[in-house]
Amino acid sequence: MNTLIGNMMQVLLIITTIVIIKSKSNIKLVVFFSLFSLIAAILYYLNKSPDVALAEVAIGSAIMPLIFIVSISRQREFVVINHTEDDFLDNKVGTGYNLLMDFTKYYNLKLRIYNIDLNSLKGIFRSRNVDLIVEKSKADGKYVLKGKESTVLINKLEQMIKDIPNIYIIKISEAETYD
Repeated sequence: MNTLIGNMMQVLLIITTIVIIKSKSNIKLVVFFSLFSLIAAILYYLNKSPDVALAEVAIGSAIMPLIFIVSISRQREFVVINHTEDDFLDNKVGTGYNLLMDFTKYYNLKLRIYNIDLNSLKGIFRSRNVDLIVEKSKADGKYVLKGKESTVLINKLEQMIKDIPNIYIIKISEAETYD
């Protein structure tokens, strides 16, 4: 292996990894993930493993980014079920509405807020593709945002609200239901 090229590729791999970790944009994440796979394939090839390099190019640089892009493009709406009885999600003065609007604008999503009766919701994952349920805790008066544990967007929203004292997130696993 040419050590100069190999060393440069290893440094590029480390830099790409750091950029992937720090990236906040899903599209940039896909691009840098593809770049990471391409650099890894070059390193495999330089280490005399062309079969592994070819597999890395095919899977890491072509198929996985395609899957990511398709899944990102399908996520056009951010569906919120409102169970608050105040103006927290009101589109003129609500702090929750402004927070969710900033969040959805950042990810190029359309915010959809529905006021559905608690009894008509058969489970967070059953009746419709719900991303978030907003309630007000009777115990402490704080706003509770309930979302799917497996969703990347909920993790990003959790980071966004960590400094807001009257809002917290509860992550619901897919085994749990909200009846």
